[in-house]
Amino acid sequence: MPDTQDFETELANKYADFLSAKEKEMLNPDQEGLKWKRQKLESLYQDTVLKSKYPKEKLQTIEDAVQKEHDDGVNQSEQFKQAYKQNVLEKLQPTKEATHFKNAYKQQVLEALAKQPDEKEASPEDVQKREQEMAAFEEKHGYEKVYELKREVLDDIKDMDLTPVQKEKLSQIEKDLENEKEMKLGKKQSKTHEQEMDM
Repeated sequence: MPDTQDFETELANKYADFLSAKEKEMLNPDQEGLKWKRQKLESLYQDTVLKSKYPKEKLQTIEDAVQKEHDDGVNQSEQFKQAYKQNVLEKLQPTKEATHFKNAYKQQVLEALAKQPDEKEASPEDVQKREQEMAAFEEKHGYEKVYELKREVLDDIKDMDLTPVQKEKLSQIEKDLENEKEMKLGKKQSKTHEQEMDM
Protein backbone atom coordinates (compact mmCIF):
# COMPACT_ATOMS: atom_id res chain seq x y z
CA MET A 1 0.00 0.00 0.00
CA PRO A 2 1.58 3.32 -0.98
CA ASP A 3 2.13 6.05 1.59
CA THR A 4 -1.31 7.52 2.47
CA GLN A 5 -0.12 11.13 2.20
CA ASP A 6 1.33 10.54 -1.30
CA PHE A 7 -1.80 8.72 -2.38
CA GLU A 8 -4.04 11.56 -1.19
CA THR A 9 -1.83 14.04 -3.06
CA GLU A 10 -2.14 11.92 -6.21
CA LEU A 11 -5.91 11.78 -5.79
CA ALA A 12 -6.10 15.54 -5.27
CA ASN A 13 -3.90 16.22 -8.32
CA LYS A 14 -5.95 13.94 -10.56
CA TYR A 15 -9.18 15.53 -9.36
CA ALA A 16 -7.72 19.01 -9.98
CA ASP A 17 -6.70 17.99 -13.53
CA PHE A 18 -10.20 16.65 -14.13
CA LEU A 19 -11.82 19.90 -12.84
CA SER A 20 -9.56 21.99 -15.03
CA ALA A 21 -10.39 19.90 -18.11
CA LYS A 22 -14.11 20.07 -17.26
CA GLU A 23 -13.95 23.87 -17.09
CA LYS A 24 -12.08 24.12 -20.43
CA GLU A 25 -14.69 21.88 -22.03
CA MET A 26 -17.52 24.05 -20.65
CA LEU A 27 -15.87 27.17 -22.07
CA ASN A 28 -15.32 25.56 -25.50
CA PRO A 29 -18.13 22.99 -25.90
CA ASP A 30 -17.60 22.59 -29.65
CA GLN A 31 -14.01 21.35 -29.32
CA GLU A 32 -14.12 17.56 -29.44
CA GLY A 33 -10.53 17.20 -28.21
CA LEU A 34 -11.39 18.84 -24.90
CA LYS A 35 -14.33 16.50 -24.34
CA TRP A 36 -12.09 13.49 -25.00
CA LYS A 37 -9.42 14.84 -22.62
CA ARG A 38 -11.99 15.48 -19.88
CA GLN A 39 -13.36 11.93 -20.24
CA LYS A 40 -9.85 10.44 -20.10
CA LEU A 41 -8.95 12.43 -16.96
CA GLU A 42 -12.30 11.56 -15.38
CA SER A 43 -11.74 7.83 -15.88
CA LEU A 44 -8.14 8.13 -14.60
CA TYR A 45 -9.47 9.79 -11.46
CA GLN A 46 -12.22 7.15 -11.06
CA ASP A 47 -9.62 4.34 -11.40
CA THR A 48 -7.50 5.97 -8.68
CA VAL A 49 -10.60 6.30 -6.46
CA LEU A 50 -11.39 2.59 -6.91
CA LYS A 51 -7.79 1.62 -6.12
CA SER A 52 -7.81 3.81 -2.99
CA LYS A 53 -10.78 1.97 -1.40
CA TYR A 54 -11.30 5.19 0.59
CA PRO A 55 -14.64 5.73 2.35
CA LYS A 56 -16.99 8.14 0.57
CA GLU A 57 -16.65 10.82 3.30
CA LYS A 58 -12.85 10.80 3.01
CA LEU A 59 -13.08 11.20 -0.78
CA GLN A 60 -15.65 13.97 -0.37
CA THR A 61 -13.28 15.86 1.95
CA ILE A 62 -10.44 15.65 -0.61
CA GLU A 63 -12.75 16.67 -3.47
CA ASP A 64 -14.18 19.61 -1.49
CA ALA A 65 -10.69 20.89 -0.65
CA VAL A 66 -9.58 20.66 -4.30
CA GLN A 67 -12.84 22.25 -5.52
CA LYS A 68 -12.39 25.18 -3.11
CA GLU A 69 -8.79 25.71 -4.24
CA HIS A 70 -9.91 25.50 -7.88
CA ASP A 71 -12.73 28.03 -7.34
CA ASP A 72 -10.40 30.42 -5.50
CA GLY A 73 -7.95 30.19 -8.39
CA VAL A 74 -10.73 30.85 -10.92
CA ASN A 75 -11.97 33.84 -8.88
CA GLN A 76 -8.47 35.31 -8.63
CA SER A 77 -7.93 34.81 -12.33
CA GLU A 78 -11.32 36.40 -13.04
CA GLN A 79 -10.51 39.37 -10.77
CA PHE A 80 -7.14 39.82 -12.47
CA LYS A 81 -8.79 39.69 -15.91
CA GLN A 82 -11.39 42.26 -14.85
CA ALA A 83 -8.77 44.61 -13.37
CA TYR A 84 -6.58 44.26 -16.47
CA LYS A 85 -9.54 44.86 -18.78
CA GLN A 86 -10.50 47.97 -16.79
CA ASN A 87 -6.93 49.23 -17.00
CA VAL A 88 -6.76 48.71 -20.77
CA LEU A 89 -10.15 50.38 -21.28
CA GLU A 90 -9.04 53.38 -19.23
CA LYS A 91 -5.92 53.69 -21.37
CA LEU A 92 -7.89 53.41 -24.59
CA GLN A 93 -10.77 55.59 -23.55
CA PRO A 94 -9.95 58.84 -21.82
CA THR A 95 -11.68 59.09 -18.48
CA LYS A 96 -14.19 61.86 -17.81
CA GLU A 97 -11.57 63.39 -15.50
CA ALA A 98 -8.93 63.43 -18.26
CA THR A 99 -11.37 64.92 -20.77
CA HIS A 100 -12.40 67.53 -18.21
CA PHE A 101 -8.74 68.37 -17.55
CA LYS A 102 -8.00 68.71 -21.27
CA ASN A 103 -11.00 71.01 -21.75
CA ALA A 104 -9.95 73.16 -18.80
CA TYR A 105 -6.37 73.44 -20.05
CA LYS A 106 -7.56 74.16 -23.60
CA GLN A 107 -9.75 76.97 -22.24
CA GLN A 108 -6.78 78.35 -20.32
CA VAL A 109 -4.50 78.31 -23.39
CA LEU A 110 -7.18 79.82 -25.64
CA GLU A 111 -7.68 82.60 -23.12
CA ALA A 112 -3.95 83.23 -23.09
CA LEU A 113 -4.08 83.41 -26.90
CA ALA A 114 -7.19 85.63 -26.67
CA LYS A 115 -9.03 83.19 -28.93
CA GLN A 116 -12.01 81.90 -26.99
CA PRO A 117 -14.52 79.62 -28.70
CA ASP A 118 -17.36 81.51 -26.99
CA GLU A 119 -16.23 85.11 -26.73
CA LYS A 120 -17.44 85.23 -23.12
CA GLU A 121 -14.80 86.34 -20.58
CA ALA A 122 -14.27 83.79 -17.80
CA SER A 123 -14.84 85.23 -14.33
CA PRO A 124 -11.95 85.18 -11.82
CA GLU A 125 -13.98 82.62 -9.79
CA ASP A 126 -14.22 80.33 -12.85
CA VAL A 127 -10.51 80.65 -13.50
CA GLN A 128 -9.68 79.87 -9.87
CA LYS A 129 -12.06 76.88 -9.81
CA ARG A 130 -10.53 75.56 -13.04
CA GLU A 131 -6.99 75.90 -11.67
CA GLN A 132 -7.95 74.09 -8.47
CA GLU A 133 -9.51 71.23 -10.45
CA MET A 134 -6.41 70.95 -12.63
CA ALA A 135 -4.14 70.91 -9.57
CA ALA A 136 -6.31 68.19 -7.98
CA PHE A 137 -6.09 66.14 -11.19
CA GLU A 138 -2.29 66.44 -11.22
CA GLU A 139 -2.09 65.40 -7.57
CA LYS A 140 -4.18 62.32 -8.27
CA HIS A 141 -2.66 61.21 -11.59
CA GLY A 142 0.91 62.52 -11.46
CA TYR A 143 2.72 64.96 -13.72
CA GLU A 144 3.52 62.45 -16.52
CA LYS A 145 -0.21 62.11 -17.25
CA VAL A 146 -0.72 65.88 -16.99
CA TYR A 147 2.13 66.56 -19.42
CA GLU A 148 0.76 64.00 -21.89
CA LEU A 149 -2.69 65.65 -21.82
CA LYS A 150 -1.31 69.17 -22.09
CA ARG A 151 0.80 68.08 -25.08
CA GLU A 152 -2.33 66.67 -26.78
CA VAL A 153 -4.19 69.96 -26.19
CA LEU A 154 -1.35 72.07 -27.61
CA ASP A 155 -1.15 69.81 -30.68
CA ASP A 156 -4.92 70.27 -31.19
CA ILE A 157 -4.63 74.05 -30.88
CA LYS A 158 -1.72 74.09 -33.36
CA ASP A 159 -4.14 72.77 -35.99
CA MET A 160 -6.48 75.70 -35.42
CA ASP A 161 -6.54 78.81 -37.54
CA LEU A 162 -4.17 81.06 -35.58
CA THR A 163 -2.80 84.53 -36.29
CA PRO A 164 1.01 84.99 -36.34
CA VAL A 165 0.82 86.66 -32.91
CA GLN A 166 -1.19 83.71 -31.51
CA LYS A 167 1.27 81.22 -33.05
CA GLU A 168 4.10 83.11 -31.31
CA LYS A 169 2.24 82.99 -27.98
CA LEU A 170 1.51 79.27 -28.46
CA SER A 171 5.16 78.62 -29.16
CA GLN A 172 6.01 80.38 -25.87
CA ILE A 173 3.41 78.29 -24.00
CA GLU A 174 5.02 75.13 -25.46
CA LYS A 175 8.45 76.27 -24.28
CA ASP A 176 7.01 76.95 -20.82
CA LEU A 177 5.48 73.48 -20.79
CA GLU A 178 8.82 71.88 -21.71
CA ASN A 179 10.54 73.88 -18.94
CA GLU A 180 7.84 72.81 -16.49
CA LYS A 181 8.37 69.20 -17.55
CA GLU A 182 12.13 69.59 -17.11
CA MET A 183 11.60 70.96 -13.60
CA LYS A 184 9.11 68.31 -12.52
CA LEU A 185 10.44 65.26 -14.35
CA GLY A 186 13.93 66.33 -15.39
CA LYS A 187 15.73 64.80 -12.42
CA LYS A 188 14.11 61.42 -13.04
CA GLN A 189 14.80 61.54 -16.74
CA SER A 190 18.42 62.65 -16.44
CA LYS A 191 19.04 59.78 -13.99
CA THR A 192 17.54 57.33 -16.49
CA HIS A 193 19.64 58.91 -19.21
CA GLU A 194 22.79 58.56 -17.09
CA GLN A 195 22.01 54.91 -16.46
CA GLU A 196 21.62 54.35 -20.20
CA MET A 197 24.95 56.11 -20.80
CA ASP A 198 26.67 53.83 -18.25
CA MET A 199 25.47 50.70 -20.05
